[in-house]
Amino acid sequence: MPRVLELYEKLKPKLGEEEARALLEFVEASVERRAATKEDLQRTELTLREELRRVDQALREEIHRLDQKIEATKADLIKWAFGFWISNVAILSGIMFALLRAFAGK
Repeated sequence: MPRVLELYEKLKPKLGEEEARALLEFVEASVERRAATKEDLQRTELTLREELRRVDQALREEIHRLDQKIEATKADLIKWAFGFWISNVAILSGIMFALLRAFAGK
C-alpha cells in the first residue's frame, strides 16, 4: 500500500503541489472521521456484552418457566395413569366377580 509521501510524489506532477496536498489532506481527514477509534470499539463491545447478558437472562428465565411446565405436566400424567389403572382394576374385578357369580350359581 503506498504511503502518503509516495502518493503525494505521484500526484504532484499531474495535479500540482497545492492540489495534491489538498487532496491527500482531504482523504486523510475523511479516513480519520470514518475510522473506528478504540473508544468506539469499547463502547460497542460494552453494548454487545450488555445485550448478551439480557438475552442470556431472558433465556434462563424461559428455560426455568418451561421446566416448571414440564414438571406440572409430568405430575398430571402420573395422576391420570394412576386413575386409569385403578379404573381398569375396578372394571376387571367387576367383570370377574360377575362371571364367577354367573358360573358358580349353576
